[in-house]
Amino acid sequence: MSKRLVYWALIASLGIFGVSLQIAEDGWGMLLYYTVLSNMLVLSFLIFLCLNEKENPLNQDKQLLRIKGGVTMAITITFVIYHFLLAPLAKPEDFWNVRNFLVHYIVPIALILDTLLIDTRKVYRWSDPFSWSLTPLFYSLFAIFNGLVTKLPVPGATDSPFPYFFINVGKYGWPTVLQNSLGIFIGYVLVGYLLVISKYFLGKKQSN
Repeated sequence: MSKRLVYWALIASLGIFGVSLQIAEDGWGMLLYYTVLSNMLVLSFLIFLCLNEKENPLNQDKQLLRIKGGVTMAITITFVIYHFLLAPLAKPEDFWNVRNFLVHYIVPIALILDTLLIDTRKVYRWSDPFSWSLTPLFYSLFAIFNGLVTKLPVPGATDSPFPYFFINVGKYGWPTVLQNSLGIFIGYVLVGYLLVISKYFLGKKQSN
């Protein structure tokens, strides 16, 4: 087994452990959080890569690399939104624990580094950041639908049944939520382009 497969397996295992801790401690309602869903996306994709690598090496498949870029962006927003918007509001006991660091820091940063430093350069298209943005967009629609219609309780969320304060339509109204969502979308696309540009200089060179 190659070192990279071991690395992917380690990240997937940490993701499984982090998600399991989240659900074991607070119940299945944790699946309403983008954090948990994005970690599940990462661990599922990495398990697929581990099983697929021998027959179809990642760095030889441009389409798969572009999909991995989208998965990386999906978990990147987990790290960025939590660190800059949510962590400053978290209680010390909610911040300084293993499950929090696994899903918000360790798994995201591990995948970001793998994508930046090892994936093949110059495979992304300039339209990819917009395609990648569909993931948080669909989640936002899902989360707002739950907050307004199904109203399933979100464990630990002060704005439950909304998982995050910035999409709480009932409290802040549509104009503010749309403004927040637009800001996140623009930031997401800009970070996506940062990834595209970075991959012109970082990673494995394409074989001729």
